[in-house]
Amino acid sequence: SRCSCPPRLPIDRAMAAVDADVAIEAALRGSVMGNSAAIKAAVPTVDMSGPAAEVEAALWAAATQVGFFTVVNHGIPQETIDAAFRASEQFFAHSREEKAAMSPFASELNSGYEFYSQVRPSTGTPDQKESLQITSRTGTMDGRWPSSPESFEPVSQDLMTGAHQLACRLLSLLQPRACPDLEPGTLAKAHTLWTEDGQCTLRMLHYPPAPPVDKSAGLWRAGPHTDWCCCTLLFQRPGEAGLECAANPRATAPGHEWAAVDPVPGGIAVNIGDMLSRWSDGRLFSNLHRVRMPVGDECERPRYSIAFFAQADKGCVIKSQKSEPITAGDYLLGRIKSNFSK
Repeated sequence: SRCSCPPRLPIDRAMAAVDADVAIEAALRGSVMGNSAAIKAAVPTVDMSGPAAEVEAALWAAATQVGFFTVVNHGIPQETIDAAFRASEQFFAHSREEKAAMSPFASELNSGYEFYSQVRPSTGTPDQKESLQITSRTGTMDGRWPSSPESFEPVSQDLMTGAHQLACRLLSLLQPRACPDLEPGTLAKAHTLWTEDGQCTLRMLHYPPAPPVDKSAGLWRAGPHTDWCCCTLLFQRPGEAGLECAANPRATAPGHEWAAVDPVPGGIAVNIGDMLSRWSDGRLFSNLHRVRMPVGDECERPRYSIAFFAQADKGCVIKSQKSEPITAGDYLLGRIKSNFSK
């Protein structure tokens, strides 16, 4: 079975562990690490077209040493990606009122259009962005699919399908070492699209042009954070830099310097999330990342990206030896509440 019906869980103790994950971000507020500049460094690139054993070894090395990496020859057609970016640009070109009317935001559903409303525990200030979240659960997008452009729903569905397939492949390659006690295929089967329990989310992101700001203002296009999912696929466009990553403070490797994760033509950035870190008993750590404010001529240009969050289905129980069991639904809800006040 995909995910068995969850037993009644000790939710108070489980939510305490969620609070601990949130505390990792909150500790960055005003800290030297949270505000330090990124160094020039390259995250690993993994060619997905190689022999399976070599790809698995390369993924494990990248996931354990850095936690952020880029995959190439991943199987998602570039035209599928480009079409989604075109639809995203056309949607965000509408007025704020039109966007909100087409896709009203509902935090309890993790779906719809939001405007500068996400406040990270690491900053206490709103992310300088707007986004449209598409959560693939039955009924969640009813009345929330944008009517303009007309292509928005089909091209989003195409990208979500390809991203889901790739994410499941990545999780299946990581599972033998990350979660050796799980039945083969458990992680992939825990992530479904458009079912009553589905939680996987595609997020269209738009960072409008912004004037230069002093770091003392505490503003970020996206404040330092870890992702709540098992893994994230991030689609970026060449020439639109700003994403930076650092190791999770829980990792045993010394040093927590920030490094730029610049777009790679034909590549997709991937990072480990908190759900997989918990499921793996800390064999893998989620990766801190952020999007800095623009500098120089970047201030005159918008930045677009698209993220796919592989989030286990609501009823799936995330069990490990070191953590209290918790359903993926309860875990995600706890993290949403720490970021959105409404």
